[in-house]
Amino acid sequence: MKKCLFCGRSAPEVKMTGEHVLRRELINQVLWGAPKDRTETVHRGYSDGTQIAMSRQVPESILNQTLKDVCGDCNSGWMNDLENRAEKTLVPLLRGEHTHVAKADAEVLATWAAKTAMVRARVDGAPYTVPEDHRTHIMTTNTPPANLTVWAAACEPHPNARTRHYKVGIELPGTPITETDEDGDTWVVGVEAKQSLGHVTTIVINHITLVIAEADSEALHTDLVTTLDPTGTATKLWPDPKDFNWPLTPTPTPDQIDGIGDLTQPLPNTTAG
Repeated sequence: MKKCLFCGRSAPEVKMTGEHVLRRELINQVLWGAPKDRTETVHRGYSDGTQIAMSRQVPESILNQTLKDVCGDCNSGWMNDLENRAEKTLVPLLRGEHTHVAKADAEVLATWAAKTAMVRARVDGAPYTVPEDHRTHIMTTNTPPANLTVWAAACEPHPNARTRHYKVGIELPGTPITETDEDGDTWVVGVEAKQSLGHVTTIVINHITLVIAEADSEALHTDLVTTLDPTGTATKLWPDPKDFNWPLTPTPTPDQIDGIGDLTQPLPNTTAG
């Protein structure tokens, strides 16, 4: 039975609703081009280890991307409150207005970006690379979890709001598998492999780009931050948010933002969506 991504409850306790990756009220704040679709290939994983490749048409604009993995209580409750608080800061940045962003507002914007990336990550199906404790944390504290970094950059406007999502993973040091013989001696007979999963998600909306790097381990998160850190072109919103003046310079193009994905090593059998 499908459970809410954030609170973990399911029907009949709660009703699942259609959650937009980016809520449509923002369409009234900026000018958008006509919605476009693009073809992408996704790989569905099953418990028996098989993978099935599927082609589908998906909206180019995240205004039209939805999923039914969020309950009505979360959707109309803490998530709606977060959207309302974030849009006070987000809308002037979308419009490219000259403005000063206070530290507290930068933190709210980072939380909104983290939540949006968590929802966006679910659109692409398995493996879902956002840990359950991260989703619980953002719901209960209204701040991003550990092992998550958010950057903001100004960019040249793009005719459609869009996102790119890159699944990543590394092998962590394995856990020894031991056996004890009849004499009480313990031997290492193997190593249990462990994989750390994460993602890099970019969100481009008019004049703003947000980059989110998230992982289920400190090792992978550190690797992503070291690889991606766009020092000189962006400001870090999380962790340790600081106030800043907008717009930032220089302003990369949306295509340059898409190139961020080329810096990461994607998981096998996955493509950027």
